[in-house]
Amino acid sequence: MVERVYTLGHSNRSLKEFINIIQHYSIQILFDVRRFPSSRFSPHFSYNNLLKTLEKLNIDYVWIKELGGFRKFGKDVEDIGIGRSIKSEGFRAYATYLATNNGSKRALAKLASIAEQKTTVIMCRERFPWRCHRRFISDYLFSREFQVIHIIDVGREIKHKLPRYACLHDGEVVYL
Repeated sequence: MVERVYTLGHSNRSLKEFINIIQHYSIQILFDVRRFPSSRFSPHFSYNNLLKTLEKLNIDYVWIKELGGFRKFGKDVEDIGIGRSIKSEGFRAYATYLATNNGSKRALAKLASIAEQKTTVIMCRERFPWRCHRRFISDYLFSREFQVIHIIDVGREIKHKLPRYACLHDGEVVYL
């Protein structure tokens, strides 16, 4: 059986709209992969508020700081040539970080293990997955034979596939 994982960007959605989406997909656990789980513009998506909301809905909430985006070369990770075909330096740094950081590797393994047992959504801020680091987490899950579905809105979804600048080699994602 192929396991399914969803991704979702909270964007500027209302809390009601967000709850409608996660209930529509019968989400049991939400992994927050924002590096900083707060929002000045949408305070209902800040850590404590979101935790309380999801508790009331009987949905588990896990913030995984180690999978947060906004990684930089020279600060979070060294540029060792991974993903030269990735145009964005920030995304290239994130791909390098995921590939080389032991904490992120453990976090990915934990996420995958739990996702095998519970209906899972990975949440960040950006609505569109091609503009978000969730796509690199999705590549990892895809390499582990998960079906990854990016939720744009209820009924509007994108099935994840590896980008042109990535391939699988011995079960691992390699960025060209």
